[in-house]
Amino acid sequence: MFYNSFKSNEYNNCTAKGACSVSPNISSMQEVMFIILRQISYYLLKLMEFNIYKNEIIKDLIFEISVIDGAKDLSEAQILNSFSKQYLNLVNCRKEYLNICKESKVNCDDLKNLIKLYPKTSLAAILKKGDKEFIHKYKKLNFNQKYYAEILLALIKSVSINLSNLYEQNSDFYSISKEVLAGLNLFNSYKVPTEKFKAQMYILAKCDVKLLDLISNSQISNFGELIQGKVSFSTRPNKAILVSGSNLEDLKLVLENVKNEDLDVYTNGNLLISHAFPYFNNSRNLIGHYGNGSLNTILDFATFPGAILLTKNEAQNIEYLYRGRLFTTDDIAPKGVVKIENNNFTPLIESAKQAKGFAKGQQRASTIVGYNDQALEKEINKIANLNPEKIFIIGHTEITIEVKDYFKKFFSLMPQNTYAISFSYDPKLNNVLTINLANDYALIYRTLNKIFEKIPIDSDKLAFFLTKCDVNSLSNIINLKNKGAKNIFLSDCPPLVINPAILHAFTKLFEINKITNPKDDLALLGY
Repeated sequence: MFYNSFKSNEYNNCTAKGACSVSPNISSMQEVMFIILRQISYYLLKLMEFNIYKNEIIKDLIFEISVIDGAKDLSEAQILNSFSKQYLNLVNCRKEYLNICKESKVNCDDLKNLIKLYPKTSLAAILKKGDKEFIHKYKKLNFNQKYYAEILLALIKSVSINLSNLYEQNSDFYSISKEVLAGLNLFNSYKVPTEKFKAQMYILAKCDVKLLDLISNSQISNFGELIQGKVSFSTRPNKAILVSGSNLEDLKLVLENVKNEDLDVYTNGNLLISHAFPYFNNSRNLIGHYGNGSLNTILDFATFPGAILLTKNEAQNIEYLYRGRLFTTDDIAPKGVVKIENNNFTPLIESAKQAKGFAKGQQRASTIVGYNDQALEKEINKIANLNPEKIFIIGHTEITIEVKDYFKKFFSLMPQNTYAISFSYDPKLNNVLTINLANDYALIYRTLNKIFEKIPIDSDKLAFFLTKCDVNSLSNIINLKNKGAKNIFLSDCPPLVINPAILHAFTKLFEINKITNPKDDLALLGY
C-alpha cells in the first residue's frame, strides 16, 4: 500500500495516470457549454437593463462554470441533462427579453448565431459542434486576443468557484455575479479590443480577492479564531470515513452525524486546514489526516479501507477508481458515486460500518498547521526589525519531490542577511518562518495582509515564489502585480489546469519569471 510504505505526497494524479492533459472530447463538451453560458449571460444582462434579475439562473450559471472541469467524471446522461438545463435557461431568458422589448415598444438587440440544440441532440453531435466552434474561434481572434481571452476565462472560473462556496450562505453577491456575466458576454463578439479583455481581467481579479476575504471571515466566524495545532497522520484500528476536498461545512455535517457512532473520521486534501480551527479540534471522532497532498485522490482513495465523502464544489479525479464506497454532497454525482440527499448521511455511515476498516493502523509523523495570532505578529515584527536585504515569500504547494529538491538547494544558497516566509516547505532554519495553512487561499491572503502591514507589498525587498499552479493562480498573480509586487516567480502548471502556451504568454504579458533552478533564480535577483 502506497500510504503505508512510502511518501504518498510525492505522487499526484498526473504521475499516477501517466498523463496530465484534457481529452479532445472533454474540450469539445466544455466549448459547447461555454457557448451556451456566454449566450445566457448576454440575455441576463439585457434583462437587468429592465431591472429583471434572474437570481436562480445566475446561480445555476455560476455553479456550472465552477464545475465545468469535472465533466470527465459524469455519465453521458448527466452531461446531456446539464446541457438541456442550461439550454432551457437560454431559451427562457431570450424569450423573456424579446417579450419585454415588445411590451416596452423598444428595439431588441438579439444575438446572432444562437446555438441550437434539440431534444434528440446526441453527445456526438455536441462534440462536433465543439470542434467546429473551437476552430472558428481561433481563426477569428488575433494573437493577443487569444491569450487574453484564455486568461480572462481562467479568472471567470476562479471567481465562480469562490462564489459557489459562498452561495451556500444564501448571501447576495449581485455586483460580483454581474462582473462574471460581463466577462462571459465579451466572448459573444469576435471584435473585442484587447483592452476590454484586460480591463475585465483586472476587475475580476479584484473581485476574487474580495471573495477570499469574505471566505476567511466566514471560516473564522463559523469555526473560531485560527489556532496552531498538531495534526496526526497516523491511523488506528477501527472503521473509518474519509472526507476529501475543501468544504468545511460538509466536514461539520459529517462530524455531527457520527458523534454517537464508533467511527473514526479522517480529513484528506485541503481539509487539512480544519485541524487549525477550534470547532474541529473539539470533535471526538476526528482522528487526523490521511494522505499528505491535495492532488493524490487516486492513491489516497484506493488505499483507504472505508467510506469516502467528496465535498461540494471539488473537481476530484475519480474516473479510474473502484466504485461503491464513494459519496458526494454535490448536486450532481459523478458516475458510480452515491449522492447524499437532504443531508442524510446514513448511506455513508452504513458503508463505513460494512467496510473492512483499518485492521492494524500505522504510526506516522505529525505536522503542525495554523498559527497563533499573537505569536505570528511577534514573528513578523522580528523580521521587519531585522531589516533583511531580501525577504522570500514561498508557496503554497503540495510538498512534492521536486519542491523538496528545489528548496533544499534554494535554502542552502540563500545569501546572508536574507529571510524566507514559507507556506510550504519547512527547512527548520532560523531565518525561515514556516506557516502551514494547507493550501487554503483565503487564510493565506489573510496572513499575507498581516505581513504587508509591516513590509509593504511594493517593497524591493520582497520576492514571491509561487510553487502551486492552479485555476486561482493567475488571479492571485494579477492582484500581486496590481498592488506593486516586483519580483514574482511561478512554477510550471500541469496542462490539465492551464495550457502551456497560455502560461507562457501570461508570464510574458505580466513580466513573471518561471521557476527554473535555485542558482539561476537567485541570480535574477542579483545574487
